[in-house]
Amino acid sequence: MRLLDFIEQTNCAATPGELTALFKTAISDRGYNRFAYGALTNYSQYKFKTPFQPPAVILEYPPDWVEYYFDKGYENIDPIISRTPVMRWPFLWNDLPHLSQEQRRFMDEAKEAGLGGGVCVPLHGPFGDTFAMSYGTDHQDVAPREVIDQLHVIAAQFHTAFLRLAVEDQEGSPLVRLTPRETECLIWTARGKSSWDIGMILNISEHTASFHIKNAMAKLQSSTRILAIVKALRMGLIIP
Repeated sequence: MRLLDFIEQTNCAATPGELTALFKTAISDRGYNRFAYGALTNYSQYKFKTPFQPPAVILEYPPDWVEYYFDKGYENIDPIISRTPVMRWPFLWNDLPHLSQEQRRFMDEAKEAGLGGGVCVPLHGPFGDTFAMSYGTDHQDVAPREVIDQLHVIAAQFHTAFLRLAVEDQEGSPLVRLTPRETECLIWTARGKSSWDIGMILNISEHTASFHIKNAMAKLQSSTRILAIVKALRMGLIIP
């Protein structure tokens, strides 16, 4: 399947199942028959219409391996999960440096399960979100470096189309919406100002400044001002 055909057809997909079928065809044409798609950070704001809970969203790996993986708690040591949030570009599984002995054993077991030459594509969103598309194959003759750019495009297109189709309440769920005044008060809080200081700067009362800060904290599900600032910065809601 040509990339242009894949993009056009997935833009018209009506269900996650239809989208996934197109995706499988596209990656199969490039030598990959296994994949895992997951949300690695900030995923509590998403409600996916899939049987898996984050970090896994869709798993098309051998069923025996999936069961073994979760029974062993391998999601806690999987270097692909831990490294992807800080990776900028697609990478080969075999290129990951500085693995612990436990992680090397995990990678060896994955190969034995039929997940050999793997590629992972980090998918970074604007609000601190990191998703990952990880491709696996049991074909020995695949040359991943020759198709890695195409796999990157396919993953990005799938990700965009999947969020449109398979996330409940996408309009309002993923984003926290602060009012202009809440944003102002939180920015000045991040700059070290007290409610009294903010009141003087914005020409409002100290009580009103505290009111807006508390509202922002509630929306960000934060028990302290510092935690609210950290979350707001991570989600791109404020720039102090």
